[in-house]
Amino acid sequence: MRKQLTIILLLLSPFFLWAQNDEVEFSHKGGVYPNAFSVALSCQDPTHHIRYTLNGATPDASARLYTNALQLDHSMVSSSDIYKIQISPEEQAYYPETVMKAIVIRAAVFDASEQRVSKVVTQSYFIRSLGCEIQDLPVVSICADSLSLFAYDTGIMVPGIYGVTDSFDLTGNYMQHGREWERCVNVEFYTTDNEGFNQQAGLRTHGGARARCAQQKGLRLYAREEYGKKNFKFKIFEELDLNKYKHLVLKPFRNAFTPAGVQDWVANGIASQMNMGTLASRPVVLFLNGEYWGIYFLEERGDERYLESHYGVNPDSVNIIAAWGALENGSSDSYYELYYWLADADLTDPAQYHYFSQQIDIPNFIDYMIFELFSANIDWPINNVRCWQEGHSKWRWFFYDGDCCFYNRQFDVYANITYDGDEVVYPTAGWSTLFFRKLLENETFVKQYLTRLKEVSGDCLDYSKTKPILDDIEQQIRGEIPRQVERFRIPSSITEWNTACYNLHLFLRDRREEFENQTKIFFGLSDDDVDFICYPNPSSNGWINVKFITDDNLLDDVVIYDINGKCVLRESFLSVGGGSVTISHQLSSGVYVLKIGPYSKKIVVM
Repeated sequence: MRKQLTIILLLLSPFFLWAQNDEVEFSHKGGVYPNAFSVALSCQDPTHHIRYTLNGATPDASARLYTNALQLDHSMVSSSDIYKIQISPEEQAYYPETVMKAIVIRAAVFDASEQRVSKVVTQSYFIRSLGCEIQDLPVVSICADSLSLFAYDTGIMVPGIYGVTDSFDLTGNYMQHGREWERCVNVEFYTTDNEGFNQQAGLRTHGGARARCAQQKGLRLYAREEYGKKNFKFKIFEELDLNKYKHLVLKPFRNAFTPAGVQDWVANGIASQMNMGTLASRPVVLFLNGEYWGIYFLEERGDERYLESHYGVNPDSVNIIAAWGALENGSSDSYYELYYWLADADLTDPAQYHYFSQQIDIPNFIDYMIFELFSANIDWPINNVRCWQEGHSKWRWFFYDGDCCFYNRQFDVYANITYDGDEVVYPTAGWSTLFFRKLLENETFVKQYLTRLKEVSGDCLDYSKTKPILDDIEQQIRGEIPRQVERFRIPSSITEWNTACYNLHLFLRDRREEFENQTKIFFGLSDDDVDFICYPNPSSNGWINVKFITDDNLLDDVVIYDINGKCVLRESFLSVGGGSVTISHQLSSGVYVLKIGPYSKKIVVM
């Protein structure tokens, strides 16, 4: 079936309508150059001729006839001005008087009957002396026929046929999904030394509604054999030992929750030091049909091909679940079987906890939860979640989409992740918190969670470790911020960007202490060495666990006092070091003090 689909796509594609027995050769490949020069085009058969375009369109019989070497100057710049086309809700749009432009030459060979007899070759030139200033960032150039991008019926970047007036933030062609809304484009990637790749690929819009409806849209790239090459072959990300990719994402700068624009990059940088999968990315500038489209982050796409590259799994046997139940790849049967079992499970039972620990990778889950909670992600846990398994292996989580991280350092993350209501209270819902809530019932998990939190809190979550990551990306994109401002007014000014980055520094500087305080309150910890913890705290179900961290044996009473100092509950027990006891109570709502020997914790009953 897959081979049949490939044949059909080849027959339908305009890039394969004619026999291709010749090819265009350029004297200079595309890239960033300091000064202008001439570009000569040639083909093999002297009876053939070359036609070319300058506006991103595929050359046909009406395109310009090549006769002499082309001098790269201002006359070679496209006059289409596609940046003036409405591709977003009008209230979100900004139309500058002009935009920076590159020179894009798309050429093909034709025979005497004006039939194309070669593939289309595209080269984009970014000439600094002609005003195309690139500030030490890699460049991505995407070229496509205007109908593929902007036509009412078929354009993937416009409201178009699916757009509803006054609702372009939720409707439009750019909201459509699937292969039907993938368009063949040419994509070039150039590093600062003009190394990279140049090939045809599939293009779709990418992300949630906010990313798709914006002027600076989220985009996704697909390497497919029917487009010419089945991989993007280049070592795109220096930190990875990989040199080929099937799918890539272009995340727009404006998609971050604040004008800093760098939250996702910083989040992945921090999370990559922990026990979870993360997505590599690097800042680039994007040109669309030769027109400047601002700062983007070229990133891995977190799908079955990502898992194949990083974990060596078979993409056809991988199950990927998003948002705690939405199927992304494979089958969801084993996930839902586990989910419904967990809903009724008693994880205080060692046997049931053991079974569950064989179904999910507990250390991985702990690290994933710690980072999401530390980052105070305000678009989680109801959204931006990915877990996966190959065959019947343990479920594992990987981090992606940190655009809404690092905003409110006082965000009550434990209330967010332990909410158990049936209704959605964005960004949480009871079905999205089940795994963590149920695991909190088990004393082994709680101790493991707190131990690991103490380890990473003093290491990769400390500001001494997070600050260099933020400093690095600020340095990389600082020179390009003025052009991002001019193009989209997001950020509105360099001052606004500097302020947003400063606030991000404040978050990273202060968040560790705030998160530790929230953890102490939630688990009833003291500022002294932890001798015991109480959970859940607040308690709303008539019981509370007391877990001993000390290795000593304890023989004492548990005494609970109300706010007036009156003893309202006393229970005697013997605890062997590291043990626990569950206390049943019928206390009314309020604040109490639980005391064991000389140690006490505040508890809250709801």
